[in-house]
Amino acid sequence: MLKLDTQDIVNITMKQIASIFKMKPVELRFVNDFQGEQYLLTNDKLHLSNQHYWAKVMECSFDNHVRPVLMCEVLYFLRNEFLESDIKLRFSYDFSDGANGEAVASAEVSFNDTPELQQEEIAELIDLALAMQDKQWFEELTAKYKQLTV
Repeated sequence: MLKLDTQDIVNITMKQIASIFKMKPVELRFVNDFQGEQYLLTNDKLHLSNQHYWAKVMECSFDNHVRPVLMCEVLYFLRNEFLESDIKLRFSYDFSDGANGEAVASAEVSFNDTPELQQEEIAELIDLALAMQDKQWFEELTAKYKQLTV
């Protein structure tokens, strides 16, 4: 699993917007005007996740206009960057005194990296692990081979 922080998400969003819209953004900033979503507040914090795909989380400024960036778009941009992945995206906003709705974004990117191998393929990999003298890999492959032969 890969973990992304706020800056990673901003960088990927900027890159994807420039690529898709064929215009380089001047600025990308978080927005925190969630008047209709007050019910989401918990202890002066508002948390958005994948299920809040409708939420406007950023604004992207170009030379001559500003466009909103929705949660679903950020998910789309991340999926473009990390093909064939499962992404859990979170935006958290702090509305406590003095925080002014400061935003923090994070994402967990999971890949389906456990391919289904046949007995013959595992046997070949066992031979390779032996040739490389990789004991741990050999033991993992041997255990997997035994599971398939039982």
